[in-house]
Amino acid sequence: EASMEQACLHTLTGHTGNVYGVSLSSDGSTAVSGSYDKTVKVWSVAAGSCLHTLTGHTSCVRGVSLSSDGSTAVSGSID
Repeated sequence: EASMEQACLHTLTGHTGNVYGVSLSSDGSTAVSGSYDKTVKVWSVAAGSCLHTLTGHTSCVRGVSLSSDGSTAVSGSID
């Protein structure tokens, strides 16, 4: 019987509020997350590090998505 369990690669830390949305690029190299702290963070999955912190929302970010090639991110907020 094959096991679906795998080790955790990284715990991505940096948001100061709850995370409400996460999206992963199709090649698995980049992730984006949106948070109650009103920011969107762009992550390197391999390194487990934050590449960019995007600001501008005036309220919590409730959803994020990446384009199929991972070059464009969109975010939705209750602002």
